[in-house]
Amino acid sequence: MNLKAFSGIQRTKEFIGKSVKKQNPNVVLDMFRENSNYKTFGIKDTSEISDRVIKKLLEKGYSWNTIDSFADRGRAVDLNLLNPITGKLMIGSSSGTAINVLYGINTVGIGTDGGGSVLAPAVGLNLYSALLSGAGIKGKTIKKSTDFIEFTPGVGVITQDFSQLEKVCEIFLTEPQEVIKSCCVMELDSENCEKLKKDYVIDILETKVKPYKRDEMMEFLKNIFKRYSAFIYLEKDVEVCGLGDSVFGVMGEKASEIQKSSNKGFLKVLNMLDSSAITIPTGDIGSAIVVVVPKGKMYLKSLLEIAKALSEDKRPKLYREYFLNYPLKDIDNREFKIWREDD
Repeated sequence: MNLKAFSGIQRTKEFIGKSVKKQNPNVVLDMFRENSNYKTFGIKDTSEISDRVIKKLLEKGYSWNTIDSFADRGRAVDLNLLNPITGKLMIGSSSGTAINVLYGINTVGIGTDGGGSVLAPAVGLNLYSALLSGAGIKGKTIKKSTDFIEFTPGVGVITQDFSQLEKVCEIFLTEPQEVIKSCCVMELDSENCEKLKKDYVIDILETKVKPYKRDEMMEFLKNIFKRYSAFIYLEKDVEVCGLGDSVFGVMGEKASEIQKSSNKGFLKVLNMLDSSAITIPTGDIGSAIVVVVPKGKMYLKSLLEIAKALSEDKRPKLYREYFLNYPLKDIDNREFKIWREDD
């Protein structure tokens, strides 16, 4: 029995009406069915996540626990939820899905990403995440971003640790895989560059001015993928300052400045390029190493291998104990407290 997963199911009721929209009433039964590995998953409340994706998780023994709340109409911030770490508005739109993983309510969260809606919430909560658009794991509806770029939502995964992320992504490994041996690297520290050099040839890209607008970002990455099949960079201080929401950002010059200071980088366009990506949290708030590969199912295994080389968990012990192990903490409810004579 996985005590943490089972306790997470029990404590889900504390989050209903907040980050949880509904709980599967049969989840406890599911956990005791044959072949269950006592891991749970939640899904964002959207029809863009196909039954095929859910079925694959069920077939691997994961139990469906929650339907998760999300930001209104896919906004980049969620006006109904706060980031439990910073106290600011939660990054959307797979906001509830990310929070439920942070607190251990679910082992795995499945969300959708149009312009960063899986990767950004995960980075904002210092969780691991994967976008699987490049592997063909996508929704079905063509949509248009606030800056009028057409896209189909990609499906992504959020977990507390890399090993669980790897297990879920491997479910979607299908055809023969292409081995990637060289990478383009930008703004990565020397320690992580040395880790990569053990198995990969790396070219360090130096740029004084990074693109900010989505069309500029997309052109920048297209040029990189003409030469490389892997791009590794740093998303830093995402939503630590500012408010990265385009609905807010159109409200004049000051609002635009505040939006830009939210510091969201390439994660805003990775799905729009049909890329796959993995985020690896650093020890700094709202920061992650991001490994990106272009469109193609044949790149998923190499994506996982490159990310694994960089996957060391450097998050503070207090963070892990306070959030990730939440289901294992005793609750001091005075109504039921047993008083000892020496108290």
